[in-house]
Amino acid sequence: MKNAPKLFAIVALVAAFSTASFAQLSLGLRGGLNFGNVYTTDGLDAVTPEFEYINGPAVAGVLEYSFSDHFALQTELAITRKGFKFGLDRDVNLFNIPIPVGATAESRFNYLELPLLAKVKFGDDVVKGYLTAGPTVGYATSGRLITRANALFEFKVSDTDINLEAINYERFEVGAALGAGIGFNTAFGELFADARYTRGFTELYDIPVVDERIRNQGFAVSVGLLVPMGR
Repeated sequence: MKNAPKLFAIVALVAAFSTASFAQLSLGLRGGLNFGNVYTTDGLDAVTPEFEYINGPAVAGVLEYSFSDHFALQTELAITRKGFKFGLDRDVNLFNIPIPVGATAESRFNYLELPLLAKVKFGDDVVKGYLTAGPTVGYATSGRLITRANALFEFKVSDTDINLEAINYERFEVGAALGAGIGFNTAFGELFADARYTRGFTELYDIPVVDERIRNQGFAVSVGLLVPMGR
């Protein structure tokens, strides 16, 4: 069709102006807890220690760009604590730090993260539910290893900085997030509460106890506020 390029351009312009006429930018903050752990391959279930969850802060600045009443893109600049803990039945060196038998080792890694989430909304003007999904990239800024022992009561044995470069820890992480939440429109903006599951695809570190490279996973709950910036 001779006029197909012109017709396509007209349709594209109409769509662009329609989107721009609705598009709404909102800024906000969220804060909550991340329950972090790691996962390994299924074949090592019988020989790996029982990895346990740790909890730590998860805070973020949030930017949401709504294209319609039902679809938006949301990105964040987040600080999240990840890690894991487990008990040891023999003396080991973990992260180049000696840990005695019988102690519980808890690793804490602080990450700077940038998720990019597609957000599908449903509901009315007062209350909306939503689903989110998308990729995440992160950078480990620091790490600590805390060991505890339990005699008559639990007490801290050591609290040591982890040299991430010295242990060849992979600081950059690529992963994905999947979540759901609910938002309430108020005179101040949208109050929201959500939960999300995150999973890292990057192999981070080879644990000498099991000779297996670990990847992060976690479950976060948070509350926050989004304020529209005007059109």
